[in-house]
Amino acid sequence: MNNKFKQLLSNTFAFAIGNILTKLILFFLMPLYTSAMTTQQFGIAELLNNSVEFALPIASLCIYDAVFRYAIDKDADHKKLLTNGLNILFKSFIIAGVLIFALNWFIKYEYAWHFGLMLFTAALRQLFAQFARGVGHVKRFAVSGILNALFLGIFNVIFLVGFNLDIDGYLISIILSNFISTVFIMFASKIYRYISFDSIDKELLKSMLIFSLPQIPNMLSWWITNLSSRYVIAGFCGAGLAGLFTAASKLPSMVNLLTSIFQKAWQFSSSRELGEKDSNEFFSDVFKAFSAFILISCSGLILLVPLISKFILKGDFYQAWIYVPLLMVSAALNSYSVYFGTFYTAAKKNKMIMVSTMIGAAVSLFICFITIPFIGIYGALIASVISYLVIVMIRIFDTQKYVTIDLNWKINITTFALLLLQAILMTLDLQFSQILSCACFIAILGGNIANYYKDIFTIAKKVINTHNETHLLK
Repeated sequence: MNNKFKQLLSNTFAFAIGNILTKLILFFLMPLYTSAMTTQQFGIAELLNNSVEFALPIASLCIYDAVFRYAIDKDADHKKLLTNGLNILFKSFIIAGVLIFALNWFIKYEYAWHFGLMLFTAALRQLFAQFARGVGHVKRFAVSGILNALFLGIFNVIFLVGFNLDIDGYLISIILSNFISTVFIMFASKIYRYISFDSIDKELLKSMLIFSLPQIPNMLSWWITNLSSRYVIAGFCGAGLAGLFTAASKLPSMVNLLTSIFQKAWQFSSSRELGEKDSNEFFSDVFKAFSAFILISCSGLILLVPLISKFILKGDFYQAWIYVPLLMVSAALNSYSVYFGTFYTAAKKNKMIMVSTMIGAAVSLFICFITIPFIGIYGALIASVISYLVIVMIRIFDTQKYVTIDLNWKINITTFALLLLQAILMTLDLQFSQILSCACFIAILGGNIANYYKDIFTIAKKVINTHNETHLLK
C-alpha cells in the first residue's frame, strides 16, 4: 500500500504546481476585471463564458473524458484512442458550426462567432490535454494549464487595459489563450504522432461513446447546479446582481482549486486500485485525510473572507463578500461529491454519476425559481448548498457497491454542521459573528486533529518508509 500513497502524493504534487500557478493567475485577474469592467459588463461576459461551458459537453460528446479514462489502461492503443476522439470532435463541430451560422443568420447575436471559436478551441485543448494526462505526461499537462492562464492574463491586460475593449477583449483573450495552450501540448507531447485516420476503430469508438455519452447530461446538470442560478438572478434581479454573484463565486475557487488538484491524481489512483486486495483500506485512509483537509481549509477561508475580499473585490464588487461563506459550504460539499464520483469513472460505470447530478440540478433549479424572486441571491445560496448535499448523499450510499469506506459519520456530520453554522453566522454579519466564526474554526480544527491524527500520522509514516526503501534500493 505504501507505493499507492506515494504515487497518489507524487501525482497530486505534480498537478498542484500547475494548478496553483494557474489558479493564482486567474485569481489575481479578478481585480483587473472588477476595475476594467462594470458589474453589468462582467456579468454579460461571464454569462457568455458560462454558456460555452454548457455547450461544450454537447458539442464534443464529452469524448475527451473517454480518451483520458481509456488511455490509463495498460493495454490501451493510444493511436486509435486519439484518432477516434478527433474523428468525433471534428464531425460534431461541423454540425455545431452550421447551427451557429444558421442561428446567427436569424438572430444576429453580436458575440456568435466569439462563442463558436471559444467552443472549438476549448474542446480541442481539452482533448489534447486529457490525452497527454492519460498517457502519463503529467508535467506537460500542468505546463499547458499554466500557459493557458498566463496568456489569458497577458491578453487581458493588452485588450482590457491597452485597447479598452471590455467584453470583446475578455472573450478574445480566452480564444487566444486556448489556442496557444493547444499548440503547446500538441508539440510538447508530440501528439501529432498518434494521429492516423487509418486507425479509426469502430468497436473501440462504440465503447468510448458508451462511456462518454452519460457524461453529457452529467456535465449539463453540473452546469445547472453551478451556474444556472446566475441566469435566474439576471432574469429576476438584473445583470448587475448576477455580476456580483459571479464575483463572489470566484473566491470559493480556492477550495475548488484544491479539489481539482486532488481529483486529477485521484482519478488515476482509484482507477488503478479499484478491485485490488487492500483497496478499501487505502480508500478509507485517503478519505480521512482529504475530508479533514477540506473542512479545515473551508472553515479557515470563511473566517478570513472579509479580509481577503478587500484585496480581490474592488469598488462596488466588495459588497459581494457576504455571499461567499455559504458558497464555501457548497465548495466543501462539491469536494465530497468529486471524491465519491471518481469511483464511477474508475469502474467505467457512469450511469449513477449522471443520475445523481441530474437530481441535484433539478433540486437547484426548483429552489432557485421558488426563492430568488423573494430573497434574491440568498435563494441561490440556499439552492447551491441543498443541491450539493443531495448529490453527495446519493453518491455516498450508491458507491458502496464498488467500495467500502470507513466514513466516521459522527465526526464528519458534527464538523460539517459547525462549518454550516459558521457560514450562516458570517452571512448574517452580526456584532459577534467574527468571534463566533473563530470559535467554530477552532472546534473544527481541534475535532479533526483529535479524531484523525493517528490515521494521518500512519499515512505519513507509510509514505516516508516507501521513500526510504526506494532510496536504499537505488
